[in-house]
Amino acid sequence: MNPNQPKNWKDDPRLRTMNPEKVAFLDHLACEIQKTPKDQLMNRFLSLTLEAKEAGMVFTDQETDLMAGILVGYMSPTDRGKLKLFRMMSKKLASSRGF
Repeated sequence: MNPNQPKNWKDDPRLRTMNPEKVAFLDHLACEIQKTPKDQLMNRFLSLTLEAKEAGMVFTDQETDLMAGILVGYMSPTDRGKLKLFRMMSKKLASSRGF
């Protein structure tokens, strides 16, 4: 972790440009993912993504890149790899389903 970055990702000043409802949803997503058993992560992630879409919440590529950039600073190398995999799978899913 960079010593200049806030201790909590939600305090990152770059988030000021993002809709507060989206930041709140991302916080909800993070809490849900933490409670989910590892063997169910992908299914839970996909259901939360669908939940966001049904609520009319659409994240632009710029917003997604911003969040990934922030979260990477708080992750272990193993978790960074997982995030990269999730992002790759999300992009494939979005392109195949028209998200």
